[in-house]
Amino acid sequence: MTPPFRPSPSSAAPAPRGCGGDRCASGRDAWPLHHVRHDGVFCRLCSSCVLQYHPAAFCSACLFLLPADDQEPHLDPAFSPPGPVAPCSSCAVSVAHLSCVPDPVSFVCPPCAAAAEDRAFSYTPAAIGRRVLDERAARVLLVAARLAHESVGRAAAAAREEAERCVKEAAIARKRSREMLDAAFRALEEEARAAKKKEEVDRVAKIKKEEEAKNKKEKLAAHPPKKKTPKSSEANRDRDKMLKFNAMQQPTPLAFAAAAAAAASSMSRSTPSPREDKNSVKLEAQGPADKVADDDVKPLFGTLQS
Repeated sequence: MTPPFRPSPSSAAPAPRGCGGDRCASGRDAWPLHHVRHDGVFCRLCSSCVLQYHPAAFCSACLFLLPADDQEPHLDPAFSPPGPVAPCSSCAVSVAHLSCVPDPVSFVCPPCAAAAEDRAFSYTPAAIGRRVLDERAARVLLVAARLAHESVGRAAAAAREEAERCVKEAAIARKRSREMLDAAFRALEEEARAAKKKEEVDRVAKIKKEEEAKNKKEKLAAHPPKKKTPKSSEANRDRDKMLKFNAMQQPTPLAFAAAAAAAASSMSRSTPSPREDKNSVKLEAQGPADKVADDDVKPLFGTLQS
């Protein structure tokens, strides 16, 4: 069974010695350590832990990689020839070639067998003293290196896709921001033109208004307005009527002239006494005047009666 995964510490901290896998039985001095990306986290694992984290990628008996459908295994020494495999009867994850196990039905992978005996398992157990690289250890190292390489390759491809996606999004965002800036600049220019036009219109209107006021002032200075006489009140109108009526009753200058002519003619005929002359002149003056006044009053009374 695959042991629980323990991610390696952050790269900012000092690199710890030994494998970063849980329940690793390879020892703290396991060599080499492979960079593997597992569940989106990069860690440093020994060859045995790399194989235990990819149990379905190789035969747990002969330790050869299982080829994919689109691969040609005879060109790569790390891959086994294609053939049927049997899963582990305990974990159903690890597999082995049917030709590598005596009983495919009761096959149990080495990690599950060690877990059943309650002991730690490692494909590269810690050696006492000088380590000897035999054929099995070399095959474990080769398979672990290939699995780590594929893991890092998939991580690089995912990072490349993410980078390309970010580049596309950045290009779209840049284009959008440029369009927004262009629209903002156009709006500012339009506002500036509108404000300038408004100022020009206001300035022209002000100048026109000042010219009109100046022309009006000059016109008033050249032709001052005539003073209007206030309208007479009701009492003034009554007084005017009375004055007109009195003037109609008084003798006119024409009557005086006629009286003077008559007096002159009478004086040429006879020369009476001064007192009689006065009386005669007075009577003659009053006679034509009264006659003229009566003639003037008759139309007035006739008009009033009608």
